[in-house]
Amino acid sequence: MINNLFFNLIVAHILGDFYLQWGSSCKNKILYSVKGKDLWLHSLEIGILSWIAILDLRGWWLAACIMVSHFLIDWLKSHMQLNCKIYKISDSNCTELENGENKRYDLWVFLIDQILHISFIIVFANIWLGANNNWQQFGWLQEFAISHPLRTNTFVAMMLALKPANIIILLILGACKVSITSNKDDDHVNFHSGELIGWLERGLMLLFVVMSQYEAIGFLIAAKSILRFNEASSGSEKSEYVLTGTLLSLTIALLLGILILKL
Repeated sequence: MINNLFFNLIVAHILGDFYLQWGSSCKNKILYSVKGKDLWLHSLEIGILSWIAILDLRGWWLAACIMVSHFLIDWLKSHMQLNCKIYKISDSNCTELENGENKRYDLWVFLIDQILHISFIIVFANIWLGANNNWQQFGWLQEFAISHPLRTNTFVAMMLALKPANIIILLILGACKVSITSNKDDDHVNFHSGELIGWLERGLMLLFVVMSQYEAIGFLIAAKSILRFNEASSGSEKSEYVLTGTLLSLTIALLLGILILKL
């Protein structure tokens, strides 16, 4: 039973914490903390998504517990990011952030943040199910999960392989001080094109692993290497950045693919 409820709640968490939260909201949570609206709205969004995932009127207090814990964890995270000098405010009006001298610790703060969120979801779900042990999974979803477990696991893995994995890769590159210098004029374009390539790359690799088409992964990497040949052969910092990002994408896709095949 906990597996069914946890599946629903973890999907709601991934949607709310990654796909329905923008970069500007994350920035504002650090800048304004409880004084701004973003922390409150984001926590409310998590609570609503959690209640929808439970789809039971009795689940209001489980959703409320998840919402409050999410609020407190995110508040603590934003507090640590400033006080530990992972980020610092760069102007007197408190509207701009820049990387601090301890930016490399941002990866660990992110991982601790997610571990705490998931841990509280598991604990609260167990407590709620103890009081409401007649809860039932949605009929169609229960039937689909039983009939097609690999497809269900692949769906969750694909959600993780896209935006969450992209954030982890950027944090790992930042922690290892692997970066490139670029013009401010094309920062926006470079980021979004690289993000899209990463999404497609990891998504295809994950599908290839699930389908046991490992040769196709080699073909994909070879094709990308040919297209990036000029950058790779230049020995520049950009070539190192692209190579590191590609290897991290490959590692994450392989780990997720192997994990869902073993479940």
